[in-house]
Amino acid sequence: MSALCLSLLLACQPVVFAGDSFTADYTAENDPAWGQKRTTHPNEISYDASEAKVGFFSAPSWTYPIRDPLGPPNWPIVAPACGGQFQSPINIVTSRALVVNRKVPLEILGLTSLPSSIIAENEGYSVKFTPRWNLCARPMMRGGPLKTAYFFEQMHFHWGPNNKQGSEHTIDGRRFPLEVHLVFYNGLYGSFDKAKGEVDGLAVVGFVYDVVASSSSFSLNLWSNFLPQVRQPRSTLEIPFTRAFSLHNVIGSMGWSYYAYEGSLTTPPCLETVNWIVSTRRLIVTEQEMNRLRSLIGTNGQPMVLNYRPVQPQNTRRVFFY
Repeated sequence: MSALCLSLLLACQPVVFAGDSFTADYTAENDPAWGQKRTTHPNEISYDASEAKVGFFSAPSWTYPIRDPLGPPNWPIVAPACGGQFQSPINIVTSRALVVNRKVPLEILGLTSLPSSIIAENEGYSVKFTPRWNLCARPMMRGGPLKTAYFFEQMHFHWGPNNKQGSEHTIDGRRFPLEVHLVFYNGLYGSFDKAKGEVDGLAVVGFVYDVVASSSSFSLNLWSNFLPQVRQPRSTLEIPFTRAFSLHNVIGSMGWSYYAYEGSLTTPPCLETVNWIVSTRRLIVTEQEMNRLRSLIGTNGQPMVLNYRPVQPQNTRRVFFY
């Protein structure tokens, strides 16, 4: 890391909000249930990481169909943390969210930064876009419920077989056809690989999508143009700088309200290391783009038409609205 990048990193973290004033029913960081370390954290359960490679980590194979022997109800057999008390996704009940009004807004610096290239990958259970960055161009997120700066690593998608299901998070019981996850890692740990197993290691921003009516003949999102080229499982494509896109091209500008809660990765090993931020802004996707997603081939040789985890119990967690 260059001296310039290091100085910028140190200037951005830690972000301390002790002096901020809140006008709210509850305050997030002053709430003893927010960010506390749990002594029986499922992440501390050891597991054999050498059997097969899936998700962010290595773990035995798993599937999405509910009735499949390796489906979501049996994920705790594959990865014990999947049976934890702080699992994601959840159903967000908007009337029960605790309103937080604070002076420090959530912001993403470098929202319009273009990466030097982007690696598009069919992971066999989703499609992932991982940008490569020059110098200090990597986007950084801070503020809101985050105590430190988090840096952008990758984005991936979850969808379903029709336009009434597909998103992982639900809002007041409603599921949407598509959800994108923007994955950030805590800059205190220096890299995604070092951060992913830490309790405060990751922050993931989720956006759900609405489908544009009568849109089977055109596309709107730049990322969808590369889906046909990674149709086969484990296939990759390097998108050059001349065709790269920014986070702004994906989610637009900042300024939206959002829900925040403590949760987990939504695929095995389901480690409970994620500060979840679920935006109230709904993005748009076309029928053509949904068809391209559903045409991607999974590791089982069949089209990936469903790759979302059912919602998990909220248990004792609180959901905050910013």
